This record gives sequence, structure tokens and C-alpha cells, in this order.
Amino acid sequence: MSGAPSQQRRANMSLNPIHAARVRIAETWTPAQLDQLDALVAVCALVARADGWVTPDERERMLERMRSLAALAVFGIDDALEAFEALERRFEQDPEGAQFEAEIAIRRLRGRDDAARAVVNAACVVAASDGGFDAEERDVLLRICSLLSLSPVQFDLVAERGRR
Repeated sequence: MSGAPSQQRRANMSLNPIHAARVRIAETWTPAQLDQLDALVAVCALVARADGWVTPDERERMLERMRSLAALAVFGIDDALEAFEALERRFEQDPEGAQFEAEIAIRRLRGRDDAARAVVNAACVVAASDGGFDAEERDVLLRICSLLSLSPVQFDLVAERGRR
């Protein structure tokens, strides 16, 4: 039975960096709210990396954008920023693995339309904060919509069919 405490410690330590802040906040938030936090952090990271890398200036601007997101303020910006930083480190070490983890976090909101729309809206705000979407950011936003089974039309990412 001496292995039980170490197993419990391992269960509390996630290998997934998106969950880095969960140890402190898991008792405060519901699993559904934590899923939304993970998805918000994931879309911010994906938008930041839309062109393939994040320069120090881009990183600082992204953190400022995240601080202004109302959706993240609900969770506590420090926890959100800590999770974002952890995911960014993961992208630096293993880009494919981090991409996979981010997409899983986003996909968890599929079918929860209000939460999913809030995440896409936050991603759009972050992407547009420098004056508009570039092609790479738009592609990331379209991918996020696809992961959530949401129409990009409702976010003005593509024109509605029949509308010119």
C-alpha cells in the first residue's frame, strides 16, 4: 500500500500543460468550466502561432490581448496566463504534440454551443486585435470552427452562400 500516495500524487500531476493551473483551481471550478478555460487558452495559443512561431513582441502582445478577454477574466487571468505559458513551452518542445493537445481541448466544447461560441469569439478578438485577420489567422479560426462543428458564417469568417 505504500505506492498509493505516490499514485495519488501522479494522478494530480497532469502531463498536459493546458492543465498546469488546475491543481490550484480544480476545487473552485466545475469540469465544464475547466474545459472552457482549457479551450480558451488553446485558441489563444493557436492564434498566436498562426504563422508558425511566436516572436517575443508577438508573445507580449498576445499576453496583453489575453488580459483584456472578458471570457478569461471569469477564470482569473493569472491562472489563464500560467496555462498559456505552459502550452507555449510545450509548443516549443513538441509542436505536433502541443497542436494535438490544443485541438483536443477545443473539441471538448463541441455540442456546448454557448461555450463554443464564446471560445470562437475570443479567438476572433485576439486575431483581430492587430487590425484584422491575416490569412494564417483566418485559417486557424476556420479550423477552430471545424473542431467545434460551428459554422464560420456566424463569425463573419466566410460569406453566407447566396450572399455577395
